[in-house]
Amino acid sequence: MGTAALLAAVAVVMCALPHLAAAQDSSSANQSLSDLVDSDLQPVNSTKALKTSEQSVVRVLVVYRGYGGVPLDTVGMGSGFVVAPGYIVTNYHVVEVPPEASSADIYIVPHKDSGATYQPVQLVKKWVEGDLALLAAPGLKVPPLKLYLTPYKNERVVTMGYPDVTDHLLNRSGTALLEPADAYVTQGSIALFASTNPDGSRVETLFHTAPINHGNSGGPLLNECGQVVGVNTWTAPSSVSTAGNLDVSAGQYVATHVSALNSFLSSASVTPTVVTTPCYAKSEDEIVKDDALSRVLAAAAEAQVQRLAEQKKAEADRAAMEIWQLGAMIVLSVLVLILIGLIIRREIRHRTEIHNKEPLAPTAFDEPARPEKVKPPKPEKAKAEWVPHDRVKLPGIKHPIPWGWIALALIIIVAVVGFLIKEREIDSRLSKPKVAAPVATAAIQHMSCDVDKSMSANPLPDAGHIEFDFDLVHACVNGRTPYERQADGNLLRFTTGDANPVAARMELTADGTLFTRYDYRIDPAQYKTFVAQKAALGSLRCSANADAGALAALGENLARIRTLSQSYLTMAPETKTVWRCKAS
Repeated sequence: MGTAALLAAVAVVMCALPHLAAAQDSSSANQSLSDLVDSDLQPVNSTKALKTSEQSVVRVLVVYRGYGGVPLDTVGMGSGFVVAPGYIVTNYHVVEVPPEASSADIYIVPHKDSGATYQPVQLVKKWVEGDLALLAAPGLKVPPLKLYLTPYKNERVVTMGYPDVTDHLLNRSGTALLEPADAYVTQGSIALFASTNPDGSRVETLFHTAPINHGNSGGPLLNECGQVVGVNTWTAPSSVSTAGNLDVSAGQYVATHVSALNSFLSSASVTPTVVTTPCYAKSEDEIVKDDALSRVLAAAAEAQVQRLAEQKKAEADRAAMEIWQLGAMIVLSVLVLILIGLIIRREIRHRTEIHNKEPLAPTAFDEPARPEKVKPPKPEKAKAEWVPHDRVKLPGIKHPIPWGWIALALIIIVAVVGFLIKEREIDSRLSKPKVAAPVATAAIQHMSCDVDKSMSANPLPDAGHIEFDFDLVHACVNGRTPYERQADGNLLRFTTGDANPVAARMELTADGTLFTRYDYRIDPAQYKTFVAQKAALGSLRCSANADAGALAALGENLARIRTLSQSYLTMAPETKTVWRCKAS
């Protein structure tokens, strides 16, 4: 009973092991799935971010007074924005008192969605060289904008402000300008950085292509996350040519760099909110369009994690079953040996009892007695001698252990155990690992290709002769570049440029004799997002010695990159280049 209880306890523990392993696999699967979600790759909704930032942009009105405090007919106008609680930044030339006036009253008109009304403000600090002014508005309850100190060239930007040309078109004048309204918004990109401004002062400056007009002076230049990267200050002036025509310098707009603004605020003991993380933003329409792709990628990632978890659980179950089978065979072997021992012990006792009762009686272990030749008796009678009973010689007793049966039982047990081990995965773990058979050299061909100009529509300018090693079996080029095999047998691959915002679609026929490349130009911001999402899938390399699991994972990643690429390569390709190849 003690042995049976012990065996039952062992059985319970062995049954619980696969379930514990499955629970651990499920936990690790959930952890792996959470690791796939990178918060840095989640874009900011630029539509909402810019709408929120717009509420911090104000109109600046300056009422000039002559000597004796009499208001003049002219009014100065510009834009500004909140940089810290109760503080507003604008251009100094917006609030500067002209020579014909003795003083000026400065007012701000907040955005219509801010919930505030117009109010007077005070000039607390100016910077003439940088054309910046700091205004104090203690009663203003509007959240400040954040500063991003490291904008980059070609970054998409937005200007916000209150240009007077818009007021004229809407017939706003007089008291209508004191009513909160919407800001005017334009888009462009950063074109150039400079260390001096148009006035010749050594002030960090940037050029951009987001149009501004009179009245935009002092307004913010924002990135797509609604963060300040500059203060709009200048626009290239129009001029009259020698022929009397008006020349307009389109696209030349200048802003004071945000780093200069930050230095100015520090000198005034004002601490703005500074952001160091690069802006990664998409419009609400772009996010909606990407939702389908995001769901597909997330579902594929989760399915892969679940498959790995199920595979680990199956391996744990198989290992537990192997342990059970081996344990059962060991127990069975011990029981057979014990049974043989009991049989031998019982036979020995039985023989001893029979021998004590009938010493001359034969047993099952005695050899059959051979008939002896009997000599004919002699004619004369011989006297019979009396022999004592204790001198009678008994036939010899052979050892009762059946060695033949024991050997046969052991052979059967060893054969069954060897068969069970050989048929299970444990055999591969106990034996030496098998070396993978080398791939036949005939499967790898060296291809030599030349451009087919008749089939190439607008080919690449530098397209010429190319050569590569083509592995037909593994769809691998040069031993490292994988291609995705399509239903028709042709091979497909997508790639991106290292420096320029371009992407390419490359197709290779199943026999490697025709190679086609399509090149697409992508918007720089979309290209940056595309490269980040593509890099998140990991590096891709092919190998002739890869196992089945590695090949399956590579195929899934190639399918994800194809789905991702097709969402960006929606326009017609700029170039199409076709090479005809021959095996050499």
